[in-house]
Amino acid sequence: MLSVLIFALLIFSSASEAISAESQKLDRVRIGYSSISSSRIALWVASDMGFFKKNGLAAEAIVTPGVQGTQALIAGELQFYLGGVDSAALAAARGSDLVVLATAEPIEYKLITQPNVKTVKEVRGKKIVVDRVGGTSYYISLQILEKVGLKTGDVELVQVGGGGNQRVAAFKSGLVAGVVTSPDRFEQLKIPYHVLADAMELGIKVMGNSYLTTRSFRDQNKDVVLRTMKSLVQGRRWAKDPKNRQEVLRIYNRYLPSPDASFINHLYRKNVESMPLYPYTNTEDLRIFLSYLTDANPTLRSLKLAEFVDNSYLKRIEQETGS
Repeated sequence: MLSVLIFALLIFSSASEAISAESQKLDRVRIGYSSISSSRIALWVASDMGFFKKNGLAAEAIVTPGVQGTQALIAGELQFYLGGVDSAALAAARGSDLVVLATAEPIEYKLITQPNVKTVKEVRGKKIVVDRVGGTSYYISLQILEKVGLKTGDVELVQVGGGGNQRVAAFKSGLVAGVVTSPDRFEQLKIPYHVLADAMELGIKVMGNSYLTTRSFRDQNKDVVLRTMKSLVQGRRWAKDPKNRQEVLRIYNRYLPSPDASFINHLYRKNVESMPLYPYTNTEDLRIFLSYLTDANPTLRSLKLAEFVDNSYLKRIEQETGS
């Protein structure tokens, strides 16, 4: 009996050492992302389906809201951050060594109004919700209002922070006429709404969240950066393969649980089918996007986009993959 016990302990000890050795071979990276949103699917797939691990990475994906994420990246608490390129650009213009490695698909910004508010005239004099005065949606809101013929003073912009659910709740209360946001949560919660204007249809340049790192981390860990970006591209390729559709839907349902299968399928069609394999950052689009913010943030004019944007890792991966 004793010999059996000793043998079992040896087996357990050997297995533990093997697991420990395997774990030690992986480079640990912490990837923050600003919110749980349907556009995060490539990151979730790379994590859930083991693409990071296949590339020798022990990756931890952590929700880190807004400015906190950028600050954590600068402080070295995160190695990568998927968040707003506007706050990153402002930090870089002020001297932080942030750099953009990739940019996700444009965020949907629509002027969503109450079902009975169907014309621009009916919006005049009413309240419109934005997430943060001075934030991206605030400036996109100003652009939308201008495009549809409204001046800033024609409506009252109301700040409702804390995430999309709070803005939807404010809308649902009926106390505001509209909100500038994505319609996803309205679809999920079956809340009646009317789309009065769409930023992209109006020709307003809208950037998606960007994958960011610091220049110092990039320069000292080029192979880790390459393997991280490779994992994300592999996640995109896998998600776009039609044979993996059901598994992608399962992943969506894990992060954005819904009993409504039609809503989950809507997320798939919206985010996966049109998702490019290589999410390059278009510097001209970024220049136009940042121009909306320069009046309130004049330091952005000094930002050198050629240094701020680094598409080289995606280019190398595309060249090596050959497709």
